[in-house]
Amino acid sequence: MALPNLPSNACPISEVGEVRIDQAFLGSCTNGCLEDLEIGAKVIEGKRVHPDVRLIVIPATPTIYKDAMEKGILKTFLEAGAVVSTPTCGPCLGGYMGVLGDGEKAVSSSNRNFVGRMGSPKSEVYLANPAVVAASAVAGKIVHPDDVQ
Repeated sequence: MALPNLPSNACPISEVGEVRIDQAFLGSCTNGCLEDLEIGAKVIEGKRVHPDVRLIVIPATPTIYKDAMEKGILKTFLEAGAVVSTPTCGPCLGGYMGVLGDGEKAVSSSNRNFVGRMGSPKSEVYLANPAVVAASAVAGKIVHPDDVQ
């Protein structure tokens, strides 16, 4: 995964330590493919999003949204307590829906984590794969998917 504030600031998840999160973001135009949504849904199926975490799921395209809906993937996220949006530019560029406030921390499957990218310049964004994002949404902190199985 990538620690703040550069995608190249990578390390194994075992080296991250205890990082509580306020938000988990799965999707975006670059990382909201059907396979990514399926991976996240498998991790979160039958579980609930941590009460202190916002999980936002955004498929990359209308076609992916439709396919995910038909396969029951979106239902899995909704039943877990996630918010599912139609394809849009929102949280990953700090536009709306999921904009981070001062001091908030997020784990995201998007592709950038520069200072202020998802909102406040005083927030932190960690980049991870969809399985880690989903597991972290359940745990309320950054964790490996095996930790919530």
